[in-house]
Amino acid sequence: MGETTFGEGSWIFGLIVLLGLFGGFGGGFGGNNAAMAGFATTAEVQNSINSAFAQQNAQNILLSSANNNYETARLISDQNMAMMNQSNSNLINAIQGYNSLGATVQNGFSSVNQSIANLGYKMDECCCSIKTMLLENRLQDTQLALQDAQNKAVNAEQSAYLLNVMGKWVANAPAAAGA
Repeated sequence: MGETTFGEGSWIFGLIVLLGLFGGFGGGFGGNNAAMAGFATTAEVQNSINSAFAQQNAQNILLSSANNNYETARLISDQNMAMMNQSNSNLINAIQGYNSLGATVQNGFSSVNQSIANLGYKMDECCCSIKTMLLENRLQDTQLALQDAQNKAVNAEQSAYLLNVMGKWVANAPAAAGA
């Protein structure tokens, strides 16, 4: 902004040189004659220069203010971006924590299910063992009863055989009268 072939701000010195040559300061071509009456005086040129400097300073101030506003907006934008990144990072960490917790709970329930299945197997095995033991006890009792019944039958047969061989036998027979 404000740049010319003379460089920034140096055009004013070129203007002063031109005004000096053509009578702007009273000693140049034409001096203070009536033919130069419509041209600018030194005070007017100085006012013009001062006005140009004031405009350039105002433009520089506006440019500086615009740059400051831009930098402030960038800083705010960068801060918002950093906060959003931190928020996203926190959210990702929370989700990963919940997923990890879910996996831990699922593994825990898997272990509980396995333990319950194992317990069911052990209970079934226990019941089978008890049933087998009860059946073995009944078999043993039945075998003992059978053996006892066989012994009684053998004893009854032997007693009947002995009684048959001995003849008539009377228990506690009366004693003979004259004996």
